[in-house]
Amino acid sequence: MKINFNKLLFVLLWIPVISVFAQETLLKNANKNFNNLAYRDAIDGYKSIIKNGEGSLEVYQKLADAYYFNADLENAARWYERMIENKNKLEKQGDSINNFDIEYYFRAAQSYKFLKEYDKADQLIKKVNEAIPNDSRVKYLINNPDYLDDIELQSGRYEIKNLSKNSAYTDFAPSIYKDQLVFSSSRKVRKSISRKNKWTEQPYLNLFSGIMNDSTGISFPLEFSKELNSRFNESTSFFSKDGVTVYFTRNNIIKPKINKDSTGINRLRIFRARLNDKFTWSDLEDLPFNNDHYSVAHPVLNADESKLYFVSDMPGGYGMSDIYVVDILENGTFGIPKNLGSAINTEGRDTFPFISTNGFLYFSSDGHLGLGGLDIFASNLKDTTDVKVYNVGKPVNSTSDDVTFVINDTTRKGYFASNRPGGRGDDDIYSFQEVKPLITDCMGKIKVILKDKRTGEIIKDAVIEIRDENKELLYYSITDTSGAFSFEVDCNNKNYEIIVNKENYNPLSKMLRTTREVTDLSEELQLESLAPEKGVDLAKLLALKPIYFASNKALILGKTAEELNKIVEFMKKYTSLQIEIGSHTDSRGSDAYNLKLSTKRATSTANYIISKGVDSSRVKSKGYGETVLINKCGNGVKCNKQEHQLNRRSEFIVISN
Repeated sequence: MKINFNKLLFVLLWIPVISVFAQETLLKNANKNFNNLAYRDAIDGYKSIIKNGEGSLEVYQKLADAYYFNADLENAARWYERMIENKNKLEKQGDSINNFDIEYYFRAAQSYKFLKEYDKADQLIKKVNEAIPNDSRVKYLINNPDYLDDIELQSGRYEIKNLSKNSAYTDFAPSIYKDQLVFSSSRKVRKSISRKNKWTEQPYLNLFSGIMNDSTGISFPLEFSKELNSRFNESTSFFSKDGVTVYFTRNNIIKPKINKDSTGINRLRIFRARLNDKFTWSDLEDLPFNNDHYSVAHPVLNADESKLYFVSDMPGGYGMSDIYVVDILENGTFGIPKNLGSAINTEGRDTFPFISTNGFLYFSSDGHLGLGGLDIFASNLKDTTDVKVYNVGKPVNSTSDDVTFVINDTTRKGYFASNRPGGRGDDDIYSFQEVKPLITDCMGKIKVILKDKRTGEIIKDAVIEIRDENKELLYYSITDTSGAFSFEVDCNNKNYEIIVNKENYNPLSKMLRTTREVTDLSEELQLESLAPEKGVDLAKLLALKPIYFASNKALILGKTAEELNKIVEFMKKYTSLQIEIGSHTDSRGSDAYNLKLSTKRATSTANYIISKGVDSSRVKSKGYGETVLINKCGNGVKCNKQEHQLNRRSEFIVISN
């Protein structure tokens, strides 16, 4: 067989070129699907590229993102981990990595939370802090490292039930309309309709409704309105109290035109319609703040219907999507939309608002601290100066996406949706009954009593400082005659440092932590005195000059009084101190005489100290005569004057401190 080597060489040379071209085509198509939100198709493309051994950092990033944005956090976590491994490998090799978006770390952290790997998630959020120290999501974690305890405290307040009429598709966005539950679903409206959303690979969303009941949640649902439903998505409806106006979300379709932005994406818009005399929905109105270049979605009204709240990714926001509010004027027109601010909105997704009649905003967020995915949060809109956001806890929240919360403030019943495991479809609607109220602001009291550690006596006039976790001074006071002080604290799992200073005592610092379970704390703090130990001679400690008496006398002379006044001041400083005054003589003279003389001198010294205001119970005296000599100069021993003088001394021995 004759082989044409030129042809063979040509083929072999072109095989890698064809392979590279095929990979580039795969990547181009996958990226196109990704950018068009066709995440299912994008996933298939990226996985094929990786299977062929051509996985790059970009491919891992977009594959993980495709799973993340399709709410498949388990697979997202897997591929974000591969992405991080790939990034670390490239950095070790010295390769430069351009334009790595730190947001990938945050999405990976959210995915790890779904797997309940909270430590791993928190470590990634701290990496975000290294790159973006002002990120609010990081600040929430740093300021509240025990956020899981807070969530646990709010947990158990709801009894939930999966609605039996959920489908195998997506069911979410419940809204109450008269005696009906209106919701969004991708279940088929009619057999003839088979168009699929490339994002989810399910039929497009439409509005359905069923009569609410206590047994199954709702009766068998039917299409809510042929006038409102279109060939594309309709969702998140909200009705006026009189039932004649509906706001809802729809793709950017104004018949017969399908509008797309510059990237080819069909954005979301809010529409308003009214119920006519024939009880059909008409007068469809495209709201004036809709825009072809960004989405405006998920409308809800406040209790008096003077404001419309909605979600948008319009420029100038804080994150991927923010919650906005706009005034509805008396003539039905709208004011200028305003962002709800950084206390509510984060760098992540803040979405699906609902306003209860008592003025609470309920919304879903993956920027505030949660269990994973989108969690449901509550905030009192009446608190305009100190805005606080509360995770509503389990079982409403889970490690999955939990969204579209609505509640009746009278019955405390409501609905929400979740894509948690164990449901009937991709997203299911759950009913709930609130059995315990939300735990909001909580003030407690800490009462502290100061005592001497040794004696147990009350310590008054001590200086007290209370500082927060950031060392900011919150409270300053002086203990009263009972040695006590108290102060009010926020009992939302806060740390407080108590700093105590008192003259003649060692300073004391004590950390106390408040919780919502224990709102009032009582603490006894014991201070250690700086008083000298037992057995210490104050004469040596204070470096007193020798205490001299006239020959054979016990009178206190001027220079002696000056030295004794130092003892008086010291004992007034240390009010628990007790001493024994010991007077000693030399061996000259009889033993009996010397004992008698030393006793007189000790008594005279004690009386002087007592006369200067020191309590008599704190001063004891004893004459030792020549019984405790400090050298060899006893009876019959020849010593010089200086040697005998060493034995003539007064000692002030601490016997109690």
